Amino acid sequence: MRWIAFLIAAMIAVAIDSGLVGVFTIRPLASATPSLAAVLLAFVALQTRPSTARWAAWVLGIMLDLSPTAAGAVGGIPIIGPRTLGCVAAVQVILLVRPVLFRRRIVTIAVMSGVTWATIGLIAAAVETIRWWLPWTHAMAPPPASTRVLTVLASAIYTAVLGLPIGALLVGTAGLWRFEAVSPRLDYAGSRR
Repeated sequence: MRWIAFLIAAMIAVAIDSGLVGVFTIRPLASATPSLAAVLLAFVALQTRPSTARWAAWVLGIMLDLSPTAAGAVGGIPIIGPRTLGCVAAVQVILLVRPVLFRRRIVTIAVMSGVTWATIGLIAAAVETIRWWLPWTHAMAPPPASTRVLTVLASAIYTAVLGLPIGALLVGTAGLWRFEAVSPRLDYAGSRR
């Protein structure tokens, strides 16, 4: 994989996620907010080698934790960890189910984007809750669990819907990424040749 292409795409995705969060948020639907970074991470995890996908998860997770909209910032100081761990866990989930998926299908990328954002959101919520329980952190009280889970699930569905056009764009640019050869089952049409 071309790391320059990934870093440019990751910077654009994180910038759009943090810069336009108010524009894309649907307040009546549990404040659901989509993530272009989750779509990018799902796309990369579906296409490249497992070790490269894990490194991409670490890089993108740190970028998400350092973004201005990262939850858990105390006194303006970002906390690296919640979204980074979520990205690594999301890539592990994708790598587990990847052998049975058609990787270059737009619908697959969209669904895995929703799964990615749900995993990131749930891990981040768990880390924030654990931080709040620790007596030495002075963390703010997290929202009620039912509200947080509803927001995470609504955001995951919203990300999956947004993953359709963004996934189509990413599949169209797959030649620029120079993904390494991975095991079979890239596509149904490719497996019939």
